[in-house]
Amino acid sequence: MLDLISFLTQIPVKKDVNIEAVKAKSHLFPFVGLFIGLIVAGVAFVAFGLLGAATEIAALLTLLALYLVTGLLHLDGLADFFDGVMAPGSRGEKRRAMKDDKIGIAGLFAAIFVLLLSLFAIETVGADFTAAGFGFDLVSFYAFAAVFIIAEVSAKLSMNTCLVIGKGFEGAGGLGTLFIRSSSPVKYLTALISAVLIALLFTASFRFVIVFTGIIVAVVVSYVAKRKFGAISGDVVGASNELARCATLLIWAVLQTCL
Repeated sequence: MLDLISFLTQIPVKKDVNIEAVKAKSHLFPFVGLFIGLIVAGVAFVAFGLLGAATEIAALLTLLALYLVTGLLHLDGLADFFDGVMAPGSRGEKRRAMKDDKIGIAGLFAAIFVLLLSLFAIETVGADFTAAGFGFDLVSFYAFAAVFIIAEVSAKLSMNTCLVIGKGFEGAGGLGTLFIRSSSPVKYLTALISAVLIALLFTASFRFVIVFTGIIVAVVVSYVAKRKFGAISGDVVGASNELARCATLLIWAVLQTCL
């Protein structure tokens, strides 16, 4: 778990990450999502509790905390993915655009759009809890934490889904290829069961099914990647992570306002 946390976050729990260990235990990604979600939920809980009506600032601090914990690696993958998708030409030219170190306008737009959607979703969810007058107690934190934990677990389940779908469609080299080749249906089933159990632990209502958003996003992203690039790479997996988290937060926001 220390290798997984070091690989998927900016928290320096280990000086040197053992990539072989991370590959072998990639089916435990949902538990890292639980860990990340708890930290972000703690920041959000304090921010919305202390700032009261200033929900926009609280949401911004929450989003900042998220990326301080997770880093920008997957966000960079999202930008690269959309640069490749929107690039003209053959699959080879699209793959070269995706691997280009320089960010294009398509990638920049996608990254900003996803960040804004995530920000608005967090603000909507937080404002609803604030309006309900939640207090600083474990019961309130439990309800509040479910949003961020399930969103992050959904994002990690999305990564696992991309890895297993990518079997036979690995890109030519890179970490993404290594992880795809080490994945298996058994490992994926372990990740899926883990994600569902974590979701059930934090919400006894039907909302636990929101964690499956990560699977839907991964299927769509993988389909686009296969069609546009003919392969699934690390950038594709990273993009799926970011899109799944954003989509899950948006679904929570819609449910909070409509139900």
